[in-house]
Formats: sequence, C-alpha cells, structure tokens
Amino acid sequence: MDPASLDSPRTAELAEWVNWLPNHHDATLAMHPEVMILAARYGDGHLRAAKAIALQLLLLNSALKLGILDYYRFVNPKLDHTIRWAYLNSVRFAPSLWRWFYTATQRIDPLSSTQQFLNHIGLTRFYDAISASPPKIIVSTYPTAAGVVSTLKQAGKLDVVNYVVMTDYSVHSQWIHPAVDTYFVGSEDMRDALKARGIDKDKIVVSGIPVDERFREVVDTAAVRVRLGIGDGPVVLFMGGSYMPIIEYEKILHAIDGIVATHTTIVVAGREPARQRIALEYQEQSKHPMVVLKYVDNVHELMAVADILVSKAGGLTTTESLCRGLPIVIYRPIPGQEDANAEFLVRHGAGRRAKSEDEVGELITHLLEHPWELRAMARQSRQLGHPEAAETIASAVHESLAERRAHAPA
Repeated sequence: MDPASLDSPRTAELAEWVNWLPNHHDATLAMHPEVMILAARYGDGHLRAAKAIALQLLLLNSALKLGILDYYRFVNPKLDHTIRWAYLNSVRFAPSLWRWFYTATQRIDPLSSTQQFLNHIGLTRFYDAISASPPKIIVSTYPTAAGVVSTLKQAGKLDVVNYVVMTDYSVHSQWIHPAVDTYFVGSEDMRDALKARGIDKDKIVVSGIPVDERFREVVDTAAVRVRLGIGDGPVVLFMGGSYMPIIEYEKILHAIDGIVATHTTIVVAGREPARQRIALEYQEQSKHPMVVLKYVDNVHELMAVADILVSKAGGLTTTESLCRGLPIVIYRPIPGQEDANAEFLVRHGAGRRAKSEDEVGELITHLLEHPWELRAMARQSRQLGHPEAAETIASAVHESLAERRAHAPA
C-alpha cells in the first residue's frame, strides 16, 4: 500500500469508526461480524494492535463486517476493573510480586487446572453473544482471550479460524493454545522460541507487531520542529508511561536535564494530572529547552524528530520506535514481558538498559557524545522494525476469509 494513501479522508473516516467500535459492544455484536478481534486494555498495547489490524482490514474491504471486543470489559466489567486495578498496583508498587507471577506461569502446562480456569473466564458470556451467528475468523491480541477461543474450538462449539497476534517479544504460555491456527510474531527470535515449544513452523508468521499506519508515513520533521518550537539540535523523547512511580518520574526528568550536552527534551506526560503538573513545574526551571505535552496522538511525529527515546519497553512503544529507527534507553520495564522486550532490544543493539536514574543520564550523555554509536543503534532499530505488520496480518485474514466464503455451504 502506498503510504501517501494512509493520509486520505477515507482512511481518517475508517480510523474514526475503528476507534468507536471497542466502546460499543452491542453495535459490534449486532453486525454479526465475519471477523472478530479480541483485545483488552491492560497497558493499551493490545487494543492499539487490534485497531491497527482492523483499519488495514477495512482499507482492503470497507464493507467487511468487522467487530472489536474489549474482551474482559465485555464479559465481566467488574472483573475487568479488578484485574486492571490489581495489575496497575502490582507493577507500580510490588514489581517483584508481578515478576514472580509472570515467571511462575511462563511455562505452565496448557492442561493444568490454572490454565483451564483462565481459558474459561467469560467463556459462557462470550459464546452466548456470538453463537447465533459466529464469526468466520477470530483474531486475538490478548492471550487469555485466545485461550477461550481455543477451548470453544476444542469443544466443537466454534468452527472458526483462530489467529493469535503476540504483542511482546517473549514467549509466555498464556499465548500458546492447542487450537490456534496461526501465530503472528514480532521477530525471528519469537519464531524460534515457539518452535522450541513444539509449535509447527507452518503455524508461525514473522509479521512484526502491528502498529498505527502512520508509522509508515514520511514525516516533515522540519515542520514538526517548528510546530513544537524546537531547534535543529538533538532531541530526547521521554515517555514514562502511567506505570512509573511519580518519584522516579521526577528523578528521570532531573537526570535528563542534568546532561551537559546540548539537547531538547520532549516530555509526554499523558493524561495523569500529577505527571502533567510535575513536568510543567520542572519545565520552568530546566537548564535545557523542554517541551511538555499531555496526551498526544502524534507519537509517530515525535519519534521521527527524536534522536533517543527514554521509555520502559512496552511492546507497542518498543515496536513503534523500531519502525522509526529510534534508539531506546530503557528504564524500569515492567517485570516479565517488558524485561524480555528490553533484553531483545539490547541483544540486537537497538537499546541500552539503565539500572538507575543516574545511569539514564550517563547513557544519554555517552550516546550524544558518540553519535556514530547512536547511528548504529538507529540502523539496528530499522532492521528490526516491521511498519507493514498490520497490513501483513490483515492480508492473511482477508485471504483466509475469502477461502472460508468460497467453501461455505450453498
């Protein structure tokens, strides 16, 4: 697809529809979608990946009956709230506890009672909602939703193509289920890890992790710099995320601003008022130019003008940076899946990991003073990125749907 076409009014209209769908489950179900995408809002990456795939599917066929379900929110809103609260607080205030849970379940037996319990959460509610006119294809960007679909397939209740899109750079048992037709993964490392777990190589596609189509656009970086009011010098982009404790967030701002080398810092403070207030207060006393933004929807432009990203290595943010060829200084990844993402970036030369706030400043200083190392990291990032991932997955879904229609009973 021509990247220039991604900025058309038609694309914008379809993107608006895609954004609307996950918040309106009744409308999704009323369409009796042929393709259903299951996601969840834990860290936002799963839902962003779902939307990226959905948009590419509609660009291939705008008449497609397509649905997106925020799975846990749909099957049990109270449980969804509890899980989100527990997840947020554990990764913020008890990261060692979350690491223990992630590690303990990383190689769990698919037939274990724990896995069977997870694979039945919301199963009846979900099945009752779709059984009258089930989708032909289900795409899951959240692991336990994929387990529910697999369980229904094994029980003979659903005759669907079951696709799983893995949104991190590590293999965890929660993603692996007996009745999965194809796994779409972010890297060759992931493919090899799945094969080592006994998954047939013909069921694995190295697609990359799907991101917003705008990460394929050519960005007018000069215009973005003018709009932000920044000059031509190096730019450090800080995206701390909502999971970083406030006290550490403030220390990172201090560490970045304490760098002697000339640079401009762009801070994405997000929706949380406390982070916005701290960043704006720090901006008033910063030694170097600092731009503070709240919630943004133009990360693709910010990454295009940045030279270094400071982040925690979430699956989608990591992938977006790779698509832009943007080196990452990783600080305080969420234990488990983001530890693995950080390891992937470091192993392939696209990131450096800081163990403390002071080391964040030291690593950025080193890279700004050794621009050839920064350029080498940028090259590695671009080689790992798959900005076309959403289109790759959508094309596979579209082809599979055509086959199902062709072989459907008259």
